Amino acid sequence: MAFVLKSPSALARVELYAKPASTAFAIGDLLAANINATANTFIAATASTEFHIGVLQRTIASTDSDYTSETKVEVLVDEVGIWEVDVGTGTADINDEQGYIDLKDTNEADVTASAIDALFVYQFVSGTVVRVKICSWAGLQRPADS
Repeated sequence: MAFVLKSPSALARVELYAKPASTAFAIGDLLAANINATANTFIAATASTEFHIGVLQRTIASTDSDYTSETKVEVLVDEVGIWEVDVGTGTADINDEQGYIDLKDTNEADVTASAIDALFVYQFVSGTVVRVKICSWAGLQRPADS
């Protein structure tokens, strides 16, 4: 699966962000800000990224006509919405609700880790699916080292 907006807020919107050239992404990937500003493009969220910009709204593949260009693409942003995501590490249970967890990678959660606290578990759905709020958004908080 990927990040899917299950309960949008009134703040949900699509924004355009530049993608990196020659890099594949899947629809629903959580994207992170390039906090070092070494490039004007987003990066895929990882277990260690803290500042997110939103969820990609289309697949980016090597067959795309703009694959080798840094063109802008649609990214869904909802800072207070509820997102559904697969659990990639561990098995979720009711005790995960109202607690913080980390990402496993760009489209899965890790219910066994809480170092970055990228996600707040709003609702336990099953052992393999949770509903979350994404905790830190680029543009709302700036990195402490800035």
